[in-house]
Amino acid sequence: MPTLPPVPRSATEWSDVFRAGEVVQGLLCRRPEPGESFYIKCRDYVSIYPDGSGRDDAIKFDRKMYARIAALCKHPELGSLVKLHWYFSYGELTPDEMVNQVGRDFIVSQGENELVSLSHDTYTFAERIHSLERVINMTPTAISFPVIDAATLFARGDKTLIRSFNMNNPTLERYELPLSCVFSMCTETCDGQYSLPAMGAEGDILRWCFRCNKWLHTTCCERSNAVEVSLPLPRDTRPLQPQTVEEAVQMRCGNRVQYGPFDWLLWQQLSTLPIQRGMPGLNYVLSFELIVSKIREEDAQNGCPNDVQEYLLENIGVAKDIGLMPQEALAMLQGWKPEDIYECPICGNDI
Repeated sequence: MPTLPPVPRSATEWSDVFRAGEVVQGLLCRRPEPGESFYIKCRDYVSIYPDGSGRDDAIKFDRKMYARIAALCKHPELGSLVKLHWYFSYGELTPDEMVNQVGRDFIVSQGENELVSLSHDTYTFAERIHSLERVINMTPTAISFPVIDAATLFARGDKTLIRSFNMNNPTLERYELPLSCVFSMCTETCDGQYSLPAMGAEGDILRWCFRCNKWLHTTCCERSNAVEVSLPLPRDTRPLQPQTVEEAVQMRCGNRVQYGPFDWLLWQQLSTLPIQRGMPGLNYVLSFELIVSKIREEDAQNGCPNDVQEYLLENIGVAKDIGLMPQEALAMLQGWKPEDIYECPICGNDI
């Protein structure tokens, strides 16, 4: 009777077994139920549930854990194996579990849909993976956040927690945010420089200043008396643009442009929107930063496009594989009416 291969029982044994396997970029994650198998590949986000072998699995059997696939291999005896990079979901960590102040501030700012990276990898069988997960990897200090819905998870790509070892109590689980991961998102005097507008509260709304190349909390800015935001100067090579509806009609009738006055009016409305991350009243991060940034660049370079609707649908920036359609996101963008304009406390730009 054939004997089953021994299952690795330590991190060292798992590492040795993984190195003995054939590295692959993707593999089929098999399920006993017909039609429920799925394909996984490196850098996919996945979820795993307790398998019943852990001490606390009986009381945490429904705890959903998130990870990203760091590597895959096929072992001649143990089959399909995965190396997982782990994440904490909202509520799994408290500020008291952080050993440094920047870490405590960071955890306080964690959004309800946000996953926090942990510099800790483990190995397991591919069959342990429960499902693939939609997770947006973004950079909080740059224009990088796509349009998402309330069910989409996200992770800050530039921040990773590390375990903090306590010599007096080695079993005590504590974490810290390395100073190398600390980047200010606002002014130097801002108390919430690590925060995202996760809760949709007014104090968490961010505006982008293109001159400072920086996100700023609206609560750190004074309201401006300007009627519209500051915009980049048009390029010298930009084609001649109408300045009024009457000019747009005349240029269209003279076949000097292909867009009509209504498209021109829509373009003017959208090109003067602020670049904002977060919306008041929402419990998730909604941002049109990608499309508004592209509109500004296009307007400065080439002016109003010939087919405004086609341009907007192609560049609306909806995250892949979510339930929100580009047409729905575009309708939300066109219906957005920012209430205030703010003054950048660093350069005085109207944002």
